[in-house]
Amino acid sequence: MKKNLKRMMISMMVVFTLIVFSQPIYAAEYNISGFVDFTGPYAVVMPPIDDCAKATFAWWNEEVGQKLGVTINRVVKDSRYDPALTASLWPGMLAQKPLAHLGLGGPDVAALMKRLPQDGVPMMMSTGTYGYIWLPNQWVFQPRPTYVHEGAGFFNWAHMNVIKDRPIRIGAISSKVSPAYVDGVDGLEAFCKATPWAEFVGCEWVKVKPISLVSEVRRLASKKPDYIWIMTNTYHSLGCIKAEKELGIHIPVVNSTHSGIAMCALAAKDFKILEGHYDTGALDPGLNLDLPGPQIYKKYIDKLGLKQQWSLMTVQNMNQNTTVLRACERAIKAVGADNLTGKAVYEAFYSGTFTEEELLGLSPDQTWTKESPFSEKDIGVKCTTVKDGKQVLVSDKWIPVPPVPKWVK
Repeated sequence: MKKNLKRMMISMMVVFTLIVFSQPIYAAEYNISGFVDFTGPYAVVMPPIDDCAKATFAWWNEEVGQKLGVTINRVVKDSRYDPALTASLWPGMLAQKPLAHLGLGGPDVAALMKRLPQDGVPMMMSTGTYGYIWLPNQWVFQPRPTYVHEGAGFFNWAHMNVIKDRPIRIGAISSKVSPAYVDGVDGLEAFCKATPWAEFVGCEWVKVKPISLVSEVRRLASKKPDYIWIMTNTYHSLGCIKAEKELGIHIPVVNSTHSGIAMCALAAKDFKILEGHYDTGALDPGLNLDLPGPQIYKKYIDKLGLKQQWSLMTVQNMNQNTTVLRACERAIKAVGADNLTGKAVYEAFYSGTFTEEELLGLSPDQTWTKESPFSEKDIGVKCTTVKDGKQVLVSDKWIPVPPVPKWVK
């Protein structure tokens, strides 16, 4: 009798245990907002950005968030990359109580920058930035420094490896159509004035979509620059390169990533035209498929049936999304899975260095302070060129960025 009772008690305990552990585990559910542009000027690059975001959120929820008892949804609307539409859509997005916002570009900054502190929502961008954003106490976070910092990183590599015995002579091509374009040239000039081994020889100001740059490149070439820096668009980059070919000269063009090797090759449908030219950015250029980021992406595009392959666009997007999600992880540890808020995520950005490993190899270490919207510590870039018709890294290591003075007071 006693044995039967004992067996019955054991059986009941086993059944009770199975019932308890078979119940679905409660997960706190939150949103992160973002804009897309499938109908405006950036529609052509939106498919890889959108696919990568889907893959990144699926990875985090399955492999990280599940262990923390948290699910984070991505809530997006099409803003057509328009500041007015961005502003009008924001109240509806804010009603979703987002923990953070994934900025698409300039319209997000223009429409939301001053609202974010009162709305309690930090915004993470994906691109490089400008001197007039280099301000303290921002709720806009940049995973990359200014485009001038990124250019300075390339020139530092050239100073250490190519032109070691004299100052590097740097020219620029830009346009006055945008304050951002003018800001970049102002920053380059300030960098050269503060750097003994760099000399600014001048800028040619051109139309935003020039028919030909032969006259401008001839004038700039007469000043004998070693490099021509272009941070504007592919019209200027390819226009400069084509003008050099017409003139029978070769002055290496140094591009920003948004108008760099990959984007120019896409526009020109030809890598060969870019032989001996460069680009530079404070993120991985997407050539190394063995990094954790592309490995995760490969797994999830197969799992989700997505179509877009790994590229500079997916690197940029995964770096943006991963950085925000890592901040959410830190906020969960600080306040608990049931108490997440945008303010907690904002404070998490200041909780210490986000390592290259945490950021899946896509970015150098990031250390935010309230002095700047981007990490001013240990800034590094990776630069690529075209050699024998193929895009290659000039170095597989992060190239240190030398000091760049603030040029906007």
